[in-house]
Amino acid sequence: MKNKETLSFLFITCFVFSNWWCQSQTTNKENLKQIDIENYLRTAKIVSVEKDQEAGRTAPWRITLDNGEIVRQGFFKHVNASRPTILPDSYKYELAAYELNKLLDLNIVPPVVEREIEGIKGSIQQYIKNFIRESDRKRRNIEPPDPKNFENILEEIKIFENLVYDECLDTDDIFIQTEDWKVWRVDFSEAFAPSLELLPGCKIRRCSKKLYQNLQKLDNDSIKAKLKLYLNDEGIKTLLIRKKIISDKIKQLIEEKGEESVLF
Repeated sequence: MKNKETLSFLFITCFVFSNWWCQSQTTNKENLKQIDIENYLRTAKIVSVEKDQEAGRTAPWRITLDNGEIVRQGFFKHVNASRPTILPDSYKYELAAYELNKLLDLNIVPPVVEREIEGIKGSIQQYIKNFIRESDRKRRNIEPPDPKNFENILEEIKIFENLVYDECLDTDDIFIQTEDWKVWRVDFSEAFAPSLELLPGCKIRRCSKKLYQNLQKLDNDSIKAKLKLYLNDEGIKTLLIRKKIISDKIKQLIEEKGEESVLF
């Protein structure tokens, strides 16, 4: 009997460790890939700049880069109308959202770095290839291969949108890569409004265990250190308040419905 119990304990221990190790390896690979793309965006030669090609109020430039081995495209945003401007729109909010996404180990915001092009400072973001927008997926009635996983990702995106106070599940800002159904959330240039509340109509229902743990572990000093280059004091202060509101909300849901119903 003791031998069976010992074997069972060893099996469970190995399974848990194996699962943790696989998740850790995947996270490490994603982080390394992010760093590689960041370095590329910072250092690759700018071979072409196309202006007035993209729609929108800020009309980002379409950039082609070449490091001698790989040719990639990116988007360059240079408008810097930070708050308290009446119509705030800033490339710095793109950088802040990406850094916060990294602090939470979410990997839902495409890599973006600050760079100067033609004497103008701005943010250059990796161009997502072979994608459809969520709005197109819905219009064409395309079902995800794993509906539950897809729904879980959207729940995480909602939490992040509440955190940075940007529009909730704007289907034109959710990109899905067609080859592997990797989901990205783009365009945070109007985010980080100094709100002391969460987004209206953007209800938090569920959360991944990983994101919930990272929200709890992420200390305010780390956020301040990373985002002080991009946000003013009010923007950081209200972000930290929303972070606590979100953590408290998830904790309340767990107490009311049970962990299995809330965390995935």
